[in-house]
Amino acid sequence: MKRFFGAALAIILLLMAVAFGVGQLEQREATTTNAVKQGSDATAAVIYAASFAGLDGRNRTLGEWGGRLLIVNFWATWCAPCLEEIPMFVEMQAKHGVNGLQIVGIAADSSSNVANFVQKLKINYPVFADEARALEFSKRVGNRLGLLPFTVVLSPQGDILLTRLGVMTSTEVETLVSSHRQAKR
Repeated sequence: MKRFFGAALAIILLLMAVAFGVGQLEQREATTTNAVKQGSDATAAVIYAASFAGLDGRNRTLGEWGGRLLIVNFWATWCAPCLEEIPMFVEMQAKHGVNGLQIVGIAADSSSNVANFVQKLKINYPVFADEARALEFSKRVGNRLGLLPFTVVLSPQGDILLTRLGVMTSTEVETLVSSHRQAKR
């Protein structure tokens, strides 16, 4: 009987310690929910000034697509959720490119791996491969955890509309395009 109470007491103390730890984590989490508002460098100026080498080796800045609804998607060939959302981005670029949508992919991977995936997935938007800088830059613009996929959406006026850790849906992109189209009227 003493053994049962000792084990029960140990389990209760363990659960209390875990609950305390989770509470502390949630409290810290609440103060940094949106890294964009908590001092990251996520501004249109920083994003537009960033330059990456394209698969052709030519350096390009993200500012080339200023004045458009810009979706900057950070991904990698080894990231299953990233590969899940790319076909949707391909579809949205084909469907809404004429409506002012521009998707740009920045891969945290080697140029050769990315080039193979661009062909395999028939990616129809600009893609950059920078194994060393992609995750670093994504952290700079709000991806405080450094996980993928991570997406930043800028309005044609340069306002950050959305930062998203995780897979975006076609409904979200359609809503962004629709609201952008309505704002232009």
